[in-house]
Amino acid sequence: MTHRDVKGDARMANVGGKAELTSEDTAMANEQFRFAYFTSLYNETIAFYRDGLHLPVIHSWDRSPDDRGTLIRAASGMIEVLALPESGACDHLFDDRVPQGAFMVIGVERIESIHQLAIKNGLPIQQELKNQSWGHRSICLREPNGLMLLFVSPQTNPTH
Repeated sequence: MTHRDVKGDARMANVGGKAELTSEDTAMANEQFRFAYFTSLYNETIAFYRDGLHLPVIHSWDRSPDDRGTLIRAASGMIEVLALPESGACDHLFDDRVPQGAFMVIGVERIESIHQLAIKNGLPIQQELKNQSWGHRSICLREPNGLMLLFVSPQTNPTH
């Protein structure tokens, strides 16, 4: 059974007596995924992604010292890096503390190329190339704000 919720903006399915959004309603295949965060190390962070990892900058803006940001392509998603407002006053409703426990996982085709870039550009490697038990090869880097980036790719000949 499908019906509209009280606001009328999402279809719900009655599954086992519970109303749930259907996969048709929550499908986001044609939408964007962004990991966004504020940083006081804005220029260093942009340089890390753009120059260190050679990730493409999609768009950037500098409207004022309190409104600067950059969108960076990372696999099928984006990283949105926002400068922490210089005035200390901002009108956003987001938590602007340093991320804790958050990390990014970015799938790549050639994990060795990330390793080579990290070495060539002096990027901080938190964990060297490693074959994981679940069949992926990974490397973990730390960006200027302390955020961990786990790059993964399927192993070509995994051994169990």
